[in-house]
Amino acid sequence: MTLALGLALGAAFGALLQLSGASSHTKIVNALRLKDLTIMKLILTAIGVGLVGVHLLDLFGLANMKVKELYLLGIVIAGAIFGVGFALTGYCPGTALAACAEGKPDAWVTVMGGLGGALVFAFLFPEIEEHLLSVGRYGPVTIPDLFGIHGIWIAAPLGLVCIWLAMRLPSPGGAR
Repeated sequence: MTLALGLALGAAFGALLQLSGASSHTKIVNALRLKDLTIMKLILTAIGVGLVGVHLLDLFGLANMKVKELYLLGIVIAGAIFGVGFALTGYCPGTALAACAEGKPDAWVTVMGGLGGALVFAFLFPEIEEHLLSVGRYGPVTIPDLFGIHGIWIAAPLGLVCIWLAMRLPSPGGAR
């Protein structure tokens, strides 16, 4: 059941990416150039709904919020690699897979590059693990933990702001 649910949710997510145009290299580049904010609206809406939804599920005991340890060096390096890959290809992993499903050759190159990078990382990890995981290691920490409150008290206002911003951004043609 869990695998089927994951497959169904993944297919729905992919369909939304495709329908919104998020699998279009041109649309992604135009979003980064702030010429077409459709993808920004999609991202803000997804973040807002996800923030509120996951924390509501957690509040009612229907989700288990396991927080990974914070490793600053690893996160900075991974973010830089992700950013370079995004800048070079115009795709993030989700949009690349959606574009692959549409048969776009450049997306296949992106996915193969990502898999190749993952393979290289898997081979190098035993050698670099100590350095990546020791610098800037803070354990599992969250903003709500710092204030001693439940995550919903941070997630709800932040999620609503994201949704509000998504509704305020102009759509193609100037409409909101």
